[in-house]
Amino acid sequence: MPVEALMDDDLDELAWLNLDDVSRTLDVSEIEHLYQTLELEEARIEVEISDCVEHRNSVDTRLAQLSALHKSVEATSLLVKPMQRVIDATAGNAGAISGHVRELDQERVKLEHALNTVKETVELKSRLSELLTAMETRDVDRASLLVHEYKATSSDTLDSPFIAFASDSSPPRDIIAAATKELVERVTFMFNTAVESSNTREIGRCFRLFPQLGETQRGLDLYSEFLCAAITDKTRLAQVHTTYA
Repeated sequence: MPVEALMDDDLDELAWLNLDDVSRTLDVSEIEHLYQTLELEEARIEVEISDCVEHRNSVDTRLAQLSALHKSVEATSLLVKPMQRVIDATAGNAGAISGHVRELDQERVKLEHALNTVKETVELKSRLSELLTAMETRDVDRASLLVHEYKATSSDTLDSPFIAFASDSSPPRDIIAAATKELVERVTFMFNTAVESSNTREIGRCFRLFPQLGETQRGLDLYSEFLCAAITDKTRLAQVHTTYA
């Protein structure tokens, strides 16, 4: 039987062994058995001691490594603490800077909007000046185009405080409204005159001006009347020729 097995069995027997039992044991065989058990236990202990002594260098090395690692961890911890304070302070500064950046970005958007409004106001002032000149020279085509371009002006520009710089006399809306009304009357008169003289080129020109003035439906109505009248005249002439043929 292996020594380890004997040792385990004998240890089980020693578990209940005490001095009273030994004193009551008079049998020589039992005493011999107990003596052998003690020898086995002594051998086991010697094996364990030898094993410990044999691996002592390895254990000492590992303990030294652990000790060095522990010191390194402590040193790193000492370095990390101030770094953590710096990181916390930097994070706080970054948050504050981020807030300022957002404010600056909002101000930039406002400034860009203001610059765009000023630019549109300057362009509107130029258009109004051209429009008044075109109205004085009766340049209906140019005046109608300027009225059409005015519609591209944003409501923000028309309602902005800068709009006062666009005109020294009346508000731009009033100037455009008066010019549009006058132009519609002029183009209508020109259209009717062209119809009376059967000037198809002038009729087509006037018809294209109505949409620029926001009077597309008026142009369609007048042109429809013109076509109906032309068809009626042709039909009447055809009937006359048929009658005298």
